[in-house]
Amino acid sequence: MYKREQDVELRVRWHAFWLLRKRYSVAGVIKIFGIHERTLRRWIAWYRAGKIEEMRRRKKGKGGSKGCWLTEEQKEQLKAKAAEGIFETIHDAMEWVEEEFKVKYTYWGMRSLFVRLGIKKKVPRPKAMKASDDAQQE
Repeated sequence: MYKREQDVELRVRWHAFWLLRKRYSVAGVIKIFGIHERTLRRWIAWYRAGKIEEMRRRKKGKGGSKGCWLTEEQKEQLKAKAAEGIFETIHDAMEWVEEEFKVKYTYWGMRSLFVRLGIKKKVPRPKAMKASDDAQQE
């Protein structure tokens, strides 16, 4: 894992701790970050065991991948729907996959799947206030 990825993971952990310190509930924090409750409880245990040094020592991804929960055909359907532009957010894709294939993804799991499948966010281009629609079409 690259140092930058480790820094991002640490920032997520520290942000979660900050929210807990601000009296957010455990359920609220896991919903915000799309993590499992066990993950948050593990982070808390690490912090209690060795404070900052223990948190930095721990690295993400020790368990290895369990593989994708979708079949190749399902992944192709997801890519096709994304190409059509029916998903405005990752959460829309999560809901669609759950309804269509009965597979529940976390936010970060779906985002990771999008990266692996090469699905990119569709963002409308800005348009000048005085621009004419005809000139834009050309």
